[in-house]
Amino acid sequence: MGKKTNFLIMKLILCFFMLFVLSGCLGEREINDLEIVIGMGVDKDESPDNILLTAQVVKEGIAGKSSGGGGGGEDRPFWNVSSKGMTIFEAVRQMTHKTGNRLFISHNQVVIFGNDLAKEGLQKYIDFFLRAHEMRPTAFILVAEDKASAVMDAKPETEKLPAINIGKLVKTYGFTSHFYKVNMKDFASCLMSPTTAPMAPLVSVIENGEDKEIYVSGMAVFKKGKMVGKLNEDEVRGLLWVLGEVKSGVIIVPTPNEQGKAVLEIVKVKSKVTPEIKDGKIMMNIKIKEDSSLSEQTTTENLATIEAFEKIQEATAEVIKQEIMKAFDKSRELNADIFGFGEMLHKKYHKEWKNLEDNWDVIYPTIELNIDVESKIIKTDLLKKPAAPNEGKK
Repeated sequence: MGKKTNFLIMKLILCFFMLFVLSGCLGEREINDLEIVIGMGVDKDESPDNILLTAQVVKEGIAGKSSGGGGGGEDRPFWNVSSKGMTIFEAVRQMTHKTGNRLFISHNQVVIFGNDLAKEGLQKYIDFFLRAHEMRPTAFILVAEDKASAVMDAKPETEKLPAINIGKLVKTYGFTSHFYKVNMKDFASCLMSPTTAPMAPLVSVIENGEDKEIYVSGMAVFKKGKMVGKLNEDEVRGLLWVLGEVKSGVIIVPTPNEQGKAVLEIVKVKSKVTPEIKDGKIMMNIKIKEDSSLSEQTTTENLATIEAFEKIQEATAEVIKQEIMKAFDKSRELNADIFGFGEMLHKKYHKEWKNLEDNWDVIYPTIELNIDVESKIIKTDLLKKPAAPNEGKK
């Protein structure tokens, strides 16, 4: 009888507890009291002490319906609302004077910083986006070639919401490997590194008549929180070869008879970097293995032969080496360790690193690269021979 009583008491306590747990969203904000933000842009304001914050807010009634054609008509499904403040948080709160509601940033996809602000330094502005409880640390960070507000205002043809479109562009980086995605968490991690230079995609606005198109044009390079330069598309891929982050892309080389071009699609890439200190000199031994397919040719020459493959593979390996050296030469010009060579040396040569770290800016430009590239064509897609007239006997 005692056990049954205890069991009944436990059930009553459990039910009482469940009343509080499952009693709805106590303390939560109602959806009607929220302005859902999907993108944010930060620029310098005309006042030297203020920043201009632009938030892209989804208009009521279209949330969850962002996909599909941009469509015509004057009504836009988003509202770019702006405010000023000495800090990001102050500017966010100032927006309530225009929106009537507080901003809800859990669905924020991208944060874009204006070029002028990036050159002055982003470190003090990153804090808000990492500290805010509702903010996703996986939100993408980008730098505008000019103003972030102009990027936020460029409406695409195939997507209703510009911020969602920018997020999609960043996610498709693997098709060309001419840039790569960087989120807030990764950017902040590089900021805290004593040697590795943070990077972020550069986004431009291209005017095509009355239309404005968004284009990712390379990567911005930072040092000590400030933008010090940028990498073009070839230089970015040169960096990604070393990091083993090339996902796909196109390599174009001359055919063996140099009468046309062989177009190769990158299929698979592996890389290995081995630091070496010898006689006081630092050598980074870089080994790249690349598999590709012959996707197109602009000549009637039969390239599906062992001799042709060997020459094309040699030419491909040379292109990869050149792209790596372009990236390394630019990094030496900027004196910015974009490859993370310092961290690699730290891991392998822990004792020696104590003497290298304080003088890394002087040492980095003296590093030498030993690049070994093994390129291999593994398939020719559907065609074995080119589609050309038969020149044999009739």
